[in-house]
Amino acid sequence: MLIPEGERFFNFEDSKKLKDTFVKACELFRDYNFIQLPTLEVYHPQDAKLYKPFLICTQSDGSYLALRSDWTISLTRFLNSLRKVDLPLKVFYWGPVFSPKELEGFQMGVELVGFGFPEGEYEVISRLVEYLLSLGLKDLSVILGHMGIVKKLCRSEEDKERLRKKSFFGLKEEDSMYHLLKAYGGSEVLGEFSKKFPEFSAECEELRRLGELLKDCKAKVFYDLSEIRTQEYYTGIVFEIFHPEVGYPIAGGGRYDNLFLQSKAVGGAVYLEALLEVL
Repeated sequence: MLIPEGERFFNFEDSKKLKDTFVKACELFRDYNFIQLPTLEVYHPQDAKLYKPFLICTQSDGSYLALRSDWTISLTRFLNSLRKVDLPLKVFYWGPVFSPKELEGFQMGVELVGFGFPEGEYEVISRLVEYLLSLGLKDLSVILGHMGIVKKLCRSEEDKERLRKKSFFGLKEEDSMYHLLKAYGGSEVLGEFSKKFPEFSAECEELRRLGELLKDCKAKVFYDLSEIRTQEYYTGIVFEIFHPEVGYPIAGGGRYDNLFLQSKAVGGAVYLEALLEVL
């Protein structure tokens, strides 16, 4: 069999493990609404600021048909199509996402609409950690950051790319990006950073409060103020969850207020291909 470059081939063992992740999600998130949305979507050029789609073809009205590349955007579109949505709302999903680089992947995620800080962040992160622990994982780490800091200090796409690569190249100690990249570790980094940049005291206090709440979630909590997400719709605290045997996150998400009307919202997803590496 020929496998296109970048495509993951799931053998029978992988398929069984994927099934197990779905069954476990159904068990643990019985208090959530399970949602299944269309894989094929209509994409409009004005959506480009929010996400990058996996385009299939152009339609006569100038829109495109695209494969789903972001569950959060798909959910928001669905909610916006309804005449009435009762809030607060808790949903979970399990299914494929697509991208030109990785082709098809799978995610299990949760979205809370109508939930403010810090209860929304605590619910999402603690429940995802609980889900991962239920699958037999141990020694998890949660990394917290804040897009309110990143968006104000990043002045260009070059700055964002620097954060993604964690690159100090060419920076001087007086540069704000230098201090942003150095702000990684325990709660002490929040005090040090807010002392250096008092305009971000409120964001650092939010991170500290959430970190205190997460002490009971059976995962180590660290802070990385240079944490950046590829999606532009995040507005507040963002997070990633790591396992020591995988060199990249196995889960991530954050707050995205005002994406659905003027509602507060937060969500997160487990990246099932990464999860399979340690199951």
